[in-house]
Amino acid sequence: MPDKGIEVLVTFPSEIETKIQGPALMLLELTLRTLSGLDVRVVKNIKGDDSKLRKLMTIQQREAL
Repeated sequence: MPDKGIEVLVTFPSEIETKIQGPALMLLELTLRTLSGLDVRVVKNIKGDDSKLRKLMTIQQREAL
């Protein structure tokens, strides 16, 4: 089974627009990978979402809903 790296969960307040969140997540991931040298995966925390299907979706797929 492939290693999924180190997952960093980010929660955005409602004041941060959705269109800004994706680029911010990518920059944070790039920064953490560069500084640490580790396989870091930064993902958006979806508040109150228990759906197993949505947890398997990519960030882009979840934001498109």
